[in-house]
Amino acid sequence: MDSKINLQITEYMFKVLKTMKHNISLSSENLHVTQVQFDALCFIKKHKFVEMHQISEYFSTTMPTATSLVDKLIAYKFAIRKNDPKDRRIVRISITNKGEIILSQALKHRTFVMNKLLSYLSAEDKKDLLRIFQNIVEKTESI
Repeated sequence: MDSKINLQITEYMFKVLKTMKHNISLSSENLHVTQVQFDALCFIKKHKFVEMHQISEYFSTTMPTATSLVDKLIAYKFAIRKNDPKDRRIVRISITNKGEIILSQALKHRTFVMNKLLSYLSAEDKKDLLRIFQNIVEKTESI
């Protein structure tokens, strides 16, 4: 019985994620920012100045892949590289004003889309969903 329910949960979870990704990415194309770039900008903003290895670790990817991601952000002028004044071997990435604006626009759009998608749920269902997601995150963060 559990495996049947787990299969159904998995199926519906992927359908919901696909719907969310599709609806959010429609505007992201106009903003010229992918979901991964959006996540990277959020990470960079949160940590102010980050090193490439931190981005690589955050996304669980290789250094060349992280470098490619950052290169695109820099090409769009969403981020800049700065050498550490004390050790020129250390390069830090920070978000630019343009990156802040794009991030703000993307956050507004994501909030709008999520509000629309969640509007189909009752207040009680939203509380249950939040509780379930919090429980999953709490349990899996320690893995």
